[in-house]
Amino acid sequence: MAAGQRFKWTGTVIAILTAFAIDSPANAITAITKANPAVVTDAGHNLVDGSVIKPSGIVGMTELNGGTYVVNVLSSSTYELVGVDSTEYNAYVSGGTYTIGSFSNWCELTNYNRTGGSSPEIPATTICSTAAEFEIGLPDFGTTQVDFNFAPQQSVQVALKAAQAAGSIVGIKVVLPNSGGTMIQLGYIQQTSEQAGNGGLWTGSLTLRNTGSRADFA
Repeated sequence: MAAGQRFKWTGTVIAILTAFAIDSPANAITAITKANPAVVTDAGHNLVDGSVIKPSGIVGMTELNGGTYVVNVLSSSTYELVGVDSTEYNAYVSGGTYTIGSFSNWCELTNYNRTGGSSPEIPATTICSTAAEFEIGLPDFGTTQVDFNFAPQQSVQVALKAAQAAGSIVGIKVVLPNSGGTMIQLGYIQQTSEQAGNGGLWTGSLTLRNTGSRADFA
């Protein structure tokens, strides 16, 4: 047998971002760089790689207020906001706290499928072209679909319905077995469905429109 690395579906843990709560003691931001990615200074934070936060009360770099961001920890007092280019944002002045997202395991899941976006081809053929020419446009971030056993009163499914109604950002965290790493995808709910047939179970599906690249952690 080839010595490749493989991961089974069995043993995988998939959790859904269902709520935000204030950490205790409250977190206080003291600096944010204009950089790619943005680096936040927050002495004594309790965050870990893959934490998801929602800042508020930032003076100056107000573009970050109310957003949902994945964290990559750099030190006990600094962390990156994954995928956030703050180079053109307003300069940080003062203030800022945040709530921390909590994830709930979703044992009713039966399938996971993240599809990366495609880059459109922009026609660039001219009178001097000898064949069709194209420029590659900007890619989108694709979608993530999950299938599950439908149970509308189950806590995760209640939270997802509320997030869809509010247009809130949802997070899906995948932890691969055998120390295979963690993947986090943020997005908003684009579509849901449920279905059933004679002799079968009620099942559902959910499609997330990804709002950024997948964040991976070892």
